[in-house]
Amino acid sequence: MQHFLKRACLVIGFLPGVMGLTAASATDMDRQWPAVGRLNVTGGGFCTATLIGELHVLTAAHCVFDAQSGARVDVDDLEFRAGWQDGQAESYRKIAAVRVHPDFSFAEQEGLKRVASDLAILRLRTPIAHPDIIPFSVAQMPMRGARVAVVSYAHDRSEGPKVHQGCTILGRKEKAQVFGCEVDYGSSGAPVFRLDLGMPMIISVISAKSTHAGEPISLGAAAGEKLVILPSRGANFLRP
Repeated sequence: MQHFLKRACLVIGFLPGVMGLTAASATDMDRQWPAVGRLNVTGGGFCTATLIGELHVLTAAHCVFDAQSGARVDVDDLEFRAGWQDGQAESYRKIAAVRVHPDFSFAEQEGLKRVASDLAILRLRTPIAHPDIIPFSVAQMPMRGARVAVVSYAHDRSEGPKVHQGCTILGRKEKAQVFGCEVDYGSSGAPVFRLDLGMPMIISVISAKSTHAGEPISLGAAAGEKLVILPSRGANFLRP
C-alpha cells in the first residue's frame, strides 16, 4: 500500500459527490443520522459535519479554508445545518469559533501529514438541545478489516445524506487512516463510524481520496486519537 500514496492524495474540496453508496431516506435520517449535517459556506460550497456535543461540530480542517486564497473562512460565513434533508434542516446554527488541529497546514496541499491532522472543531453560537438530535461520541479506531460506515453529503445527493455501510478499514500509513470507501466532493468532513459498540461512534473524518490497485479508497484522520472536548473551555486538541 505504499506506491499509491506516493502518487497522490487528492484532497476533497467543498461540494459534492459519493458514488456507489446507499441513499438515506427521510425515515433513515430521522432514526439514526440527524446529528450529521451540512456545513455551508456563504457564497457557495459545503462540507459534511457532525454534532459531537450540544455546542460542538466536527469536520475536516480544510473545510474552513478558502480553496483559492488559502485564508481562513470567516466564522460569520459558516452555518451548520443538522439533518439537512430536501431543503430543510432539523436545526440551523451559525458558528462562533473554529479550532483547527495544531499540526494542520492548509499550504501542504498533498501528503499524509496533512490528512492525519485534517480535523477542526467548530463551536456553535447556541447549543443544539433537541431530543431527536443526539450528538455522536468519538471512539478509538478498531482493527484493520473492521467494517465501518460513512455518512456524507455529495454533489449527486446534496439535499440528503448517503450512507455506505459496506466498506472496511484497510490500514494505517503515517498516522493517516485508509478506508475502502468511495468518496468525492462534498464528503470532506464526513464521519466514519464504527458499528460494533451497540451504537455508531465516530472514529475518523474523511479528508482525501485516492486509488489502490484500481480501486477507490478514502483517507482520514483518526478522530479518537486527536481530540478531546472540554465543555467549560470550548474545543481543545491533543497531539497524538
